[in-house]
Amino acid sequence: MLLTNNRQARLLFGVAFAAAALWPGIQTAGAQSTDVFFDYPQTMLNGPVSATVTIPVLESCRRLCSTRSGCIGFDYSSPGGLCRLFSAVVGAGDSQDHTAATRSLIPGYRPPTNPPAPPAPVPEVAAVEPPPASFSRFLNRDLTGGSIASMAAQDADQCEAICRTTGPLCRAYTYDAWNRKCFLKGETGQLLMNARATSGVISDLGAPSSSGAPVHMEYFNNKAFSGNGFRVVASPNRDTCGNECWNVEQCVAFGFTVSQRRCVLFDQPGEYFSSRGTDSGAKRQN
Repeated sequence: MLLTNNRQARLLFGVAFAAAALWPGIQTAGAQSTDVFFDYPQTMLNGPVSATVTIPVLESCRRLCSTRSGCIGFDYSSPGGLCRLFSAVVGAGDSQDHTAATRSLIPGYRPPTNPPAPPAPVPEVAAVEPPPASFSRFLNRDLTGGSIASMAAQDADQCEAICRTTGPLCRAYTYDAWNRKCFLKGETGQLLMNARATSGVISDLGAPSSSGAPVHMEYFNNKAFSGNGFRVVASPNRDTCGNECWNVEQCVAFGFTVSQRRCVLFDQPGEYFSSRGTDSGAKRQN
């Protein structure tokens, strides 16, 4: 019986040695694909060992682990050709005679010789500012839409800039050039003729409709408009000068100087000022 057992042991050892010698060319059915291992030279692993095999070269040990399901890592002893496969790696220690490799980094241990590539930097998300709102301007026009705020302004450009920086609440504005006042509007309403007004509407909203209200002449006695006007004619009195303005579509205001019988027609009058002996008028809708 003892002789039989010895023969069986020698037979099994020979089969194992032959398998080990031929291992580099053997692939098991359904073997998992080779994954990247992190290499730790001069390292011996700690953890549960799932298999121990004598293999002549390091790469055969690596291939065995890579094709064995559940193999988390291995270490290989070069003097004896001992390959240990691990189902888990809980730590590692220095060993001159061992070389180890693991599928994951060993926590609390020195980095491998082939550390993972650093993660790609996340591109900075640049805040995209919407393009500034553009406005369509309407000279000598007021807007019937209610005002959400009013403030002093030097000119229509400043009034428009205030509306733009107010945000989405401001959809239009009207600038009163004679009083240098800016009115911000949440809605446009309709356009009204008014010689003192310049209005702006966000272009995307389109042009507001024009009011059908009757046009009348608003008079300013002993007042003169700044500016040169677009036409100067002789006129005997204020009413005749006013009729000159009524008959010219371009004209929105006039100024009549009694002493000179001088009639000035304006298409965009500046602010008025006191001027004895000059009477002025401007077309307006209410």
